[in-house]
Amino acid sequence: MLRHLIARLTLLIAFTASIVGGAASIAAASDMATDWIDEDFTSLRLISAQTQTTSSDTLRLGLEFELQPDWKIYWRSAGDAGFPPQLDWAGSTNIDSAEILWPAPHRFSIFGLDTFGYKNQIILPIDVKLNDPAQPVSVQLNVDYLVCSDICIPAAADFTLDIPAGAAIDGKPASVASSHAHQIEKFVSRVPLTGEGLPIKVSSLTTSIQNDQPTLHLGISGLTNAGVAIDDILIESDQRLGFGIPKPADQHAVSDADIKYFNLAVFGLEDGKDVADLPVTITVIAGPLSVEQKLVVGAGGEGPIAASGTTPSAGMDLWLIGLFALLGGLILNVMPCVLPVLSIKVMSVIGARDQDIGQVRVGFLASAAGIVTSFWLIAAVLVGIKFAGGSIGWGIQFQQPLFLTVMTIILALFALNMWGLFEINGPDQLGNAANDAITRHESRGRHISSNFLTGMFATLLATPCSAPFLGTAVGFALAGSVFDIFWIFTLLGIGLALPYLAIAVQPRVAHILPKPGRWMNVVKFILGLALVGTAIWLLGILSVQIGLGGAIAVALGLILGGLGIWLRKRVSSLRPRFAVTAVAVLGFLVALFAPGFSRPPATMATAPKAGTLQWQAFAPETISTLVADGKTVLVDVTAEWCVTCQVNKKLVLETAGVMDALQDADIILMQADWTRPDQKIADYLASYDRYGIPFNAVYGPSAPDGILLSELLSADAVLRALGDASGKSNLASSAN
Repeated sequence: MLRHLIARLTLLIAFTASIVGGAASIAAASDMATDWIDEDFTSLRLISAQTQTTSSDTLRLGLEFELQPDWKIYWRSAGDAGFPPQLDWAGSTNIDSAEILWPAPHRFSIFGLDTFGYKNQIILPIDVKLNDPAQPVSVQLNVDYLVCSDICIPAAADFTLDIPAGAAIDGKPASVASSHAHQIEKFVSRVPLTGEGLPIKVSSLTTSIQNDQPTLHLGISGLTNAGVAIDDILIESDQRLGFGIPKPADQHAVSDADIKYFNLAVFGLEDGKDVADLPVTITVIAGPLSVEQKLVVGAGGEGPIAASGTTPSAGMDLWLIGLFALLGGLILNVMPCVLPVLSIKVMSVIGARDQDIGQVRVGFLASAAGIVTSFWLIAAVLVGIKFAGGSIGWGIQFQQPLFLTVMTIILALFALNMWGLFEINGPDQLGNAANDAITRHESRGRHISSNFLTGMFATLLATPCSAPFLGTAVGFALAGSVFDIFWIFTLLGIGLALPYLAIAVQPRVAHILPKPGRWMNVVKFILGLALVGTAIWLLGILSVQIGLGGAIAVALGLILGGLGIWLRKRVSSLRPRFAVTAVAVLGFLVALFAPGFSRPPATMATAPKAGTLQWQAFAPETISTLVADGKTVLVDVTAEWCVTCQVNKKLVLETAGVMDALQDADIILMQADWTRPDQKIADYLASYDRYGIPFNAVYGPSAPDGILLSELLSADAVLRALGDASGKSNLASSAN
């Protein structure tokens, strides 16, 4: 009966994952939102990203629409028909002005008419300027909007939302992020980028007459480096003009093949007029990336603008980055992050001692295949998140409570199995033989699926941190195309699997170990303790995300489940065995569902413990001002789940020599905690083409753009960077 327990529990975990997530969402969405106003074609409400005002004079709200299938609302420039939502703030108090941040829209074409807008679900972020940030805000909002399908219906809605004035706890500002903040920021990330340093941009804009049709010619650069392709180009102007669908144009003779050219027909132009010198706003949409530029149409352009300078061969870069990925995956085997899976690796080798050469080779090849497959799954998930407009990064699965909970349950089961409290010996077709990798029955009836699943599981636990070369490779991949992501992640998987592949090439290595005996029981007991320690570590991370109470509930559920399995081992009668089996199942279900009923802590502790470094809250927007004032800024992006981050902290940053240097009055320590998802941190990392942690950078008067440090810190490297950034070349020697 129990031999099928894990298989059934695994199916139950997969079946209930979405239910847990839904319960958590419902529980968290009850604050700072108006009631839904329901119509036949849509439901809408007003939500706030903040639970109270802060010292900032800007308050972020969101106007959320849930549209019925085939219905849409309009963008700020509706196109050939329609009009966008109109907001009236009359009656509101402490509001000076408000601005809608418009996410990139979709084009809808029907009967030769083009309109632009949104379907399904959309949140329009709104930045509200306050008269006095220290006072409460009373929102009285009237929304007039047009919603269309086969017919168009004008509609209106009124909302009232009160946001209290900011309060302080123990003299410190209280957390203000509401349960809706993440959803609003998700749509903020879809708002087209503006300003300088855009990843893609319109590099040329001219006009001509083609076949008696006024036409705009656009050259767009940066597409290859960004790994995106043009989906749409939207043109807005003050004149009553229409612009056609962008069509790729001939490349002509150009010196920069990265510039792609498009033609857009111009409609509605009066006879004898042209669009030369016309100010326009251009929105370029390319997959999850969109940019917005205000330009003036050039007259009679001769063709594309030639790029200055040369760039390295893209093919050479790709192979070099591929080598970095291979080395990074290999080095990951000896990083602190893999310590939690050391037990699994050790038992894989020990279990191969009594197998013949063919079995050893096939088993380790299967483990390597599981590692590579796991990297493919991670890559596929990241691609999906990227196309959905979300933030992506290396190890972000450790930011998800459900992932942590499931991994903790699996680790607990592995430990119980390691200690011989239960065994799983089901038939091959069940595919549940993964635990054979850590039982004494490996020597007979070992399943290839066991090795494969063990490799997959080990990979998931071994990827919360970065490593030398790995950060560069992952940054290149996540900023690139789908091909780049899968190419780099495949090489990362091969690099991590190289030790397994090496044993597969020389399987006789496994026979060097002594024959099985009592020593294996001692080893299994120690490795089981290591797995329990890993589970406790994951519970510590979980407590940061769902609160201490939720983590304790998960732990109690695991203890109850373990106690039930232990009791079952000691009873032989059918009825008591059934009862303790039910207790075990109940305990693991409690552990699984507990996070769904837990409320995340309102704040994340960033204050240092006594005797450690005094870190300031992460505020990247202040770095340039601090540097201009002559300060040197050390930025540390860390997380509770990042083992390498904790090693860097204990063995480098908090050592005597480095701490003495960091306590200089002109050095500012700024720490970003990425234990939970944070869009500001994700954007900061992405600005350096980095998507994983550890990440450390030093800014100063002599290095205003920052000096990036290696993933594995050393005291000399930190002190040298501080000296170079501050202009005090003797800083390292004086600290030593």
